[in-house]
Amino acid sequence: MSLLKHIIKLLFFTVYCIVIFILIPLSAQETNDSTAVKTDSTDTKTTVSGLTQSSRKIEGLFTFFQDTVNGSVQMLINNNQLNKEYIHFVHTLDGVVDVGHFRGAYKTSKIFEIRKYFNRLEFVSINTAYYFDPENPLSRAESANINDAVLATLAIVTTDDETGAMLLKVDDMFLSERLYQIKPAPNPETKPGARFTLGSLNKEKCQYIALNNYPLNSDVVIKYVYDNPTPMNRGGPGITDPRTVHMVIQHSFIAVPENDYDPRYDDPRVGYFMTQVTDLTSTSNTPYRDLIHRWNLVKKEPSTPISEPVDPIVFWIENTTPKEFRPAVKEGVLRWNKAFRSAGFKNAIQVKIQSDVAEWDAGDIRYNVLRWTSSPRPPFGGYGPSFVNPRSGQILGADVMLEFVYFTNRVKYDKLYDDVYEKQNWTEHCFAGEYLYQANQFGFTSATISSYSEEVKKRIVNESLIRLVLHEVGHTLGLNHNFKSSYLHNNEIVHKKGITEEM
Repeated sequence: MSLLKHIIKLLFFTVYCIVIFILIPLSAQETNDSTAVKTDSTDTKTTVSGLTQSSRKIEGLFTFFQDTVNGSVQMLINNNQLNKEYIHFVHTLDGVVDVGHFRGAYKTSKIFEIRKYFNRLEFVSINTAYYFDPENPLSRAESANINDAVLATLAIVTTDDETGAMLLKVDDMFLSERLYQIKPAPNPETKPGARFTLGSLNKEKCQYIALNNYPLNSDVVIKYVYDNPTPMNRGGPGITDPRTVHMVIQHSFIAVPENDYDPRYDDPRVGYFMTQVTDLTSTSNTPYRDLIHRWNLVKKEPSTPISEPVDPIVFWIENTTPKEFRPAVKEGVLRWNKAFRSAGFKNAIQVKIQSDVAEWDAGDIRYNVLRWTSSPRPPFGGYGPSFVNPRSGQILGADVMLEFVYFTNRVKYDKLYDDVYEKQNWTEHCFAGEYLYQANQFGFTSATISSYSEEVKKRIVNESLIRLVLHEVGHTLGLNHNFKSSYLHNNEIVHKKGITEEM
């Protein structure tokens, strides 16, 4: 009996060992499988694909990812985009005239680089105002006391194992004034309440309006919201509630053109807009290498006296343009071809009309657009800005902004009763449109008193519009004001149509 019990115990022990032997590997496998799943899950949360799986990918010059749940944006930077120059161009798509921001206002065009510093990337604005002759030993000290600006520094969230591309969270950079100062600095001489001022930027209210991406430029459109709970000045009639105002700003990141453009230096005898550059290795008392602003026009047939350009300057008449004004606007632009013909070009400038169902937006910097607005408080009659490559002076794009009130009988009443216009003199525009408006008002009044026909009144508008478009397009071509030409003809000759009408 004792022997039988012993055998039974031994049998149970043997079976127990066999079961344990079988179960332990299974348990280990389950543990390993569980660990593997956990590891895979952890890896997913730290990879580019994992961190952007709920985002919409927007590819172009730079790649963006916008989260489809909360709207936040991430940016992917490739290694070949580091330490490479790009152009950062800022302009206002919609704004508050009282603080110098209005639709179509061009703000800044600067060179920047993206640089890596350990686990961070820096967005650095480059100082392009100085030149050093590379053959001069002083060029070895070209960075001495010349300050580049680190506009933003962002932590690298993760790096792609295959490509090395770096992912950044960019909300802190874009939904702030790090890239560009939007809110004007206060003037210490201005009395409190004398002028409308912006409150504090409210990041929670700021939002991305659009992320438009193309092979040679990436456009980030942002609505910036400013809050001031106790405003001392309510601003103009275009402001609904002075406690909270916003403006829509577009940041454009542009690849520096790779072409055979030949920069030209400024000659003070000819009035061009220019980018100032000083040669710090020159012994001249005028050590200037200022670059004039001009388009890159190249003849298709260089050996011929007159040739079409390889790439003409194309202007689009925006579909906001009143239809009765479109022929005059087109004529005002095309008249510049007479001047270009003297320079050896035919059809240098072309004009097209934006369709009412066009899918592209007039704010797209790839298009040069003649745009119209009808503002409660117009900041100008006409405004013709352009933006350039700061390294060469090559004009990369331009617009012409035109205000409807300057070609109507509508009186700008705020001009009659206060000095608001004088307060706005610090905004960047010329006064050609204002002078034309005054002339038109005088012309309309004289025509009415003299019982002239409606046809005469239409001609006043038509000729003044052609003149204003001619003027503003001249600015977009890089030309400054030519005051000397005002004395080309005396008062008697200037009224002879046979002499002046073709100009």
